[in-house]
Amino acid sequence: MQNINKIKNLINSEYAYLMAEHDNWSLVSGSKNMEIVAHALRVILHAGDVKHHEAEWLAVVDCQNEEGAWGGESDNPKSAPWASAFLALMLIRANAILKNKKITASIEKSIDFFIKDQKADGRWIDPAWADLDTTSHPVSFFNVVLAIGEPKWKKKVLKSWRAGLKFITDNQNPDGSWVDKDFHPTGVETTAHLVQDSVIASLCFPDRKEVAPNQDELKKVCAKGMEKLISFQAENGSYDNDNMDHTMDSMRSLVIISRVLREEKKCTPVIEKALDWILEYKCAQGWPDFPGMKVNLERTCDGLDVLLKYMVWREKDWKQAVRRWGYVTGIPSFKGLRRPKTKQLSRAKV
Repeated sequence: MQNINKIKNLINSEYAYLMAEHDNWSLVSGSKNMEIVAHALRVILHAGDVKHHEAEWLAVVDCQNEEGAWGGESDNPKSAPWASAFLALMLIRANAILKNKKITASIEKSIDFFIKDQKADGRWIDPAWADLDTTSHPVSFFNVVLAIGEPKWKKKVLKSWRAGLKFITDNQNPDGSWVDKDFHPTGVETTAHLVQDSVIASLCFPDRKEVAPNQDELKKVCAKGMEKLISFQAENGSYDNDNMDHTMDSMRSLVIISRVLREEKKCTPVIEKALDWILEYKCAQGWPDFPGMKVNLERTCDGLDVLLKYMVWREKDWKQAVRRWGYVTGIPSFKGLRRPKTKQLSRAKV
């Protein structure tokens, strides 16, 4: 089991590195790939540093298109549902802290976009992603809408959320996995995404029996996914042939599954083994896509997110971990953050 003080120090060191790379992920300094932006914002959110970076969230609002979505790049108006849902998720979670009217209006536009963009069978489609994985992100966004419980928003999204969740649960394989033959055909990343992003939240809402009456069925879906994720792990602790991204995804998924299902005993050795591997093969600063490769900024954001979620996974209160997905209310924080200086002064036009 990792030493908590060592993890705290590593978080501070890697967070300082991320801030030093500000111009490479921040919209404040110009146009960016929006997935990179969303990954960096998630780290800031989970580090409890949102108030010091409000300009980053407002810059996201500035590049939202008229229909309520975002392009894959900030200077591309063509809607990209996967990245759009990730960004909307960051906006709604940060606005619990910022309470900014401009951000609230942006969230409402996103809600309307995803309801309109959903297909008749409950899925969402993004050419850059498989339909199952694409669908998991709007469902995750709507999970947080439902967790917040604002009556107008809840009423608006409930039907769409149920249809998206049903599309996902109906497409789980008997062995507990979700697989798309043309997109990560091993099923590792897709399985990890769909449990943590989509299904597990339905077991956490205060009014879960009203929102999702089929609680026993949903619990079985999550339990089967958990067992499959455990079975996917290689002897060295990694996932999917030493894939850093998929190892991080799988570990995070087991973090939330283990706490919600109270399966800590079964999942702890798997989580610890994955983390040992993730730390063994990190770069001097940041993380690579595969061992021995150069540092990758998106993977660095994932690595920080893994450490921040690991910290709360170790706490007694199971809700502290679930709060890092936004499926129970409350504001994430990281005690002991050493806030490095950034050079953000004003928002650039993007």
